[in-house]
Amino acid sequence: MPDGNMSPTPETEAAIRAARSAQRRADSREGADAVTFKEGIDIVTAADVACEDAIRDELTRSFPRYPVVGEERGGTSRDDTPYWLVDPICGTRCYASNVPLYCSNIALVEQGEVTAAAIGVGKTGELFYAQRGAGAWLLEPGTTSEPRQLTVSEHSNTLWIGGRGQHYADVAHRIALRDRWYLWTFTSSVCYAYLAAGRISGLIHFAYDAAYKDPPVHTAAGCFVAQEAGAIVTDLDTGEPWSLQSRAFLLAATEALHHDLRELAAVST
Repeated sequence: MPDGNMSPTPETEAAIRAARSAQRRADSREGADAVTFKEGIDIVTAADVACEDAIRDELTRSFPRYPVVGEERGGTSRDDTPYWLVDPICGTRCYASNVPLYCSNIALVEQGEVTAAAIGVGKTGELFYAQRGAGAWLLEPGTTSEPRQLTVSEHSNTLWIGGRGQHYADVAHRIALRDRWYLWTFTSSVCYAYLAAGRISGLIHFAYDAAYKDPPVHTAAGCFVAQEAGAIVTDLDTGEPWSLQSRAFLLAATEALHHDLRELAAVST
């Protein structure tokens, strides 16, 4: 990771503005009570749609040729053109319940790889962002100070695990029985930003059909920001470095922790 501050590209600046716009709309709570079911137990609120529209407005105003692919409005990418991946409110169940564990995810994809991302965290006003090769950064609320560069840490001794199904339950049980880590589980990819900031040390994210559609709007920004902060980010199923084709993830602050979590996740009881 580079030292010193970074100069955001116009694309990164647009992502930051779009994430800020979504933060303001989500935190206003307008539309939060208008809840409908999507599939299974997954829900969407009117605020999700309004936030995506706000993000789309900013991104297309800044880069009208770049397609936007969003969680709620859909969209189609083109191989020859950069495009945006947008999840307007990740953690909709938390959001609808007025639990401040939600975020807006925006990622720019160029030639099949994420090159910039922004994550706006609800209620806190924090905004995480990153550029390829330039590190990950945090804009803190209520301050005029320069952005703070982020570095992962193993010292929190806290893990997050997410997903559904028997394998997820078995691994969560194994981790809990180790009595080595604090174990968190909540339905929001804000955990990826928290790993980048050193607030948690690792995470295991199992795939499940309802949340892992193609393309990966939920996780692309988080994987990228965490990676730029120094995390080891791999495909949980293959053990290879993560990609836009990955649907399950293992992130850790250190090689040793990654190895331990890989062993735990590989065992199903």
